[in-house]
Amino acid sequence: MASRAADNLRTYFRKATLPEMPRNPAAPAMPPTHHRSQHVSVQVGPQPWRQLDVVKDLEDAWGASVDEMAISWADDNLPGTSLGVDDLDSETGDRFTVPCPPTFDIVPHSGRRPTDITRMVSWLDYLPLMSVQRALRLVFPDQTSRWAFSLGDDVENTDRKVFQYFIWSYSGPGAPMLCTPLGSIPRYPLVVAFQPPWILSERDIVEFSEARKFPSSDKAHNQLGRLNASERLWAKIWDTCVTNKTRWFVLTSYAHWVFGVFSEGWTIGFVSRVYPFNSSTPTILELLTFWTACAMRLPGWQSQPKVPERVTSGPPSVPACPTESSSRPL
Repeated sequence: MASRAADNLRTYFRKATLPEMPRNPAAPAMPPTHHRSQHVSVQVGPQPWRQLDVVKDLEDAWGASVDEMAISWADDNLPGTSLGVDDLDSETGDRFTVPCPPTFDIVPHSGRRPTDITRMVSWLDYLPLMSVQRALRLVFPDQTSRWAFSLGDDVENTDRKVFQYFIWSYSGPGAPMLCTPLGSIPRYPLVVAFQPPWILSERDIVEFSEARKFPSSDKAHNQLGRLNASERLWAKIWDTCVTNKTRWFVLTSYAHWVFGVFSEGWTIGFVSRVYPFNSSTPTILELLTFWTACAMRLPGWQSQPKVPERVTSGPPSVPACPTESSSRPL
């Protein structure tokens, strides 16, 4: 007989892999395997206020395996015994949503096949994000009961047809409790950015993960103000994180996922390898829960790598209405 996920969260998060998001025939054509997308992606150009210099492999910087840390965190913090509650919270509507037959009795998702980025929202919100939110609220109620994933409301996002994001943020009345013994937590600790898979192909996200240098504004302007596809995406992620004052981020097309964080001085980006949607060791649920725990500084969290970098006079900022240079994909 199938069990509730709340009867053994540790096993559920270890076994529950995301279902495939089927393609809608009316959606834009997918690029051929191992090819970049030819659809217009984010349109950003070099800017003098953008401080990102280099990108580094997260595991090299940490000196540890992201996979092992995510699995270890789940083993240490997700209970393997029953919490004595239903999978559905009747008050909030939160529930565990990722199917995991035959061990766990979870109703399969029946969302519409996406034809645009707007219809991707339900696949991300209902499946991985709601399950992570439900688990954190059960395991760490004092720290997370009033926190939730919500869709970013960025009216200045000129790329909203091809780039949007969720933020993990305080959802209760009054001011959030942002102070911990280790310091304050940003109001929006984590950004989960997403693009449709026909915009962010497997090769595109791999090139994003494998990028190692970001051109300075002077160098970029000397190159006629052009950034290549992965540089434009790094610029967009940096701008989004700086605007929300969070260093922790996730980038996904649903089909593929990467996990990253920026350094204390915002000059260095650290990024993981690419994970497929059906990754099993660890699962996307384990990785997302671990990443949210790190951003929230929950028990067992891992801080961003400490590296020497230049000192600035204050935190960076992004103009409210930046003027961007558009460029065709390279």
